[in-house]
Amino acid sequence: MAELTPVHFKYFLARFRTPHLSTRTSAKHRHLARRYAQWLYDERLVSFNLVRRSHPHPLPPLAREFLASLTPTHRPRTVEQHTGSLRRFYRWLDLRGLDPQRLTRRDLIPWFQELHAEGLDPATRRHILICVRIYLRWLSEQARMRAAPDELVRSSDCPKLPQYLPRPLTVEADRELKRRLRNSKQPGAWALLLMRHTGLRIGELRSLEYHCIRLDHRRPLLKVPLGKLNNERLVPLDDDSVELIRRLQAIAPRSRSWLVPGTKPGCPPVKGWLEDILHKHSHNLPDPARITSHRLRHTYATEMLSAGMSLLGVMRLLGHRDYRMTLRYTAITPETISDEYAKALAQLAQKYRLPTPPIPTRAPTTDPDELLDHLTRWLRNHVSSGSPLRALLKCVDRLRHTIQKLKAAKS
Repeated sequence: MAELTPVHFKYFLARFRTPHLSTRTSAKHRHLARRYAQWLYDERLVSFNLVRRSHPHPLPPLAREFLASLTPTHRPRTVEQHTGSLRRFYRWLDLRGLDPQRLTRRDLIPWFQELHAEGLDPATRRHILICVRIYLRWLSEQARMRAAPDELVRSSDCPKLPQYLPRPLTVEADRELKRRLRNSKQPGAWALLLMRHTGLRIGELRSLEYHCIRLDHRRPLLKVPLGKLNNERLVPLDDDSVELIRRLQAIAPRSRSWLVPGTKPGCPPVKGWLEDILHKHSHNLPDPARITSHRLRHTYATEMLSAGMSLLGVMRLLGHRDYRMTLRYTAITPETISDEYAKALAQLAQKYRLPTPPIPTRAPTTDPDELLDHLTRWLRNHVSSGSPLRALLKCVDRLRHTIQKLKAAKS
C-alpha cells in the first residue's frame, strides 16, 4: 500500500474497460473500486485521496452564450452533453494557451490523437467532435473566428462506428423465457413479458401510465409515452398483452400513476430492479449471448419482420424516425432467407424450364389399317380440286386394299 500511486490506480481502473465485460458490469466494477480507494484514504492507509474529483472546468462567456442559445430548442439532456464536450475542449485549449477564435487545423490534430489515446468509445469521441464542430460553426456565424469550422473539424476526423448485428433470442430461449415470465409471481416479470410482446424500451416500460390502453374499433392499442426520441406512439395489442396489463392494473394500490408498481410507493420501477428480475428468470437459457432487456426489443422486431410485416410498419411500432435506425435494430432471420432463396430458385426454374412434350394418353397404335385410315382422313381434309395430293390419296387407297388382301390370304 505504501508504494501505491495515483498512476497505479488509474491503470487498475483502465483494466476494467475490456470487450469481455459489458458496459454496465465495467461501470459497476469501477464504482466499487473507487469506493474501496476512498475507504483506504479514510482509514489513512494511503496518504492521498485517489478519487478526489476535480471541479468542472469553467467555461468562458462565449461558450455560455452558445449554450444559452441551445436551451430554448434542445432538451436538457442534449444541452448537458454539449456542456460536457465544451468543458473537455476548453480544458485542452487552456492547458496549451490556445484561443478558439484563432485555431488552425494543425492545432487541433494533436487533440484528435489524444482523444483516441484516452481509449474513449468511438461513439463518445464522435459525439464530442460533432458538438465541438457545432460550436465552431456558431462562432463562425457570429463572426468570432477566422478559419472555416468544417475545415478545422472534418467529417473524416469522426471515427467510424462499429456496425453491430442485432441480437434476437434463439427460438428455444425465447419460448422458455416467455414461459418463465408468464408463470412468475413477480409483477416485474409480467412487465418484462409485456415488453417482449410490444417491443418497448425499458425506459418506456417504466413510464407507462396506469390507464395506458386506448380502445379502437378494430383492436385495443397501447399508448407509449414520450421515450428516447421524445415522441409518442400507439402499439396494437393482442389478447395476451391485454391480459398482462389487466394483471398489472389489479395490483394495489390502484390509484398509482404508473402501470408497473415500483419497489417504493409512488415511484416508478427502478431499471436495475427490472434487470435483476430478467437476469434471474434467464438463468441457464439455451442462448450463447448475455440476455439483456434490449434483446427483447430485438426479438420483437425480428419476429415482426419474419412474419411478413413491412419495414415501414416495424419502424412505426418501434417508434423510429428514420428507417436506417430500424435496419440497425432488426434482422432477417435465417429461416426467412431460406424461404426467399427457395422462392427465387423456383422462379428461375420456371423461367428457364424447357417445354416438355405432351404425354400421350394411350400407347401409339401399330395396326397398319388404322394408321392408313388416319392418313386418309387427313389427306381428304386437306385435298382440294386440282391438288397434287389427290394422286397421293389414290396411292394410299390402293395400299390399304393390298394390305387387306394380304390379311385375308393369311387368315
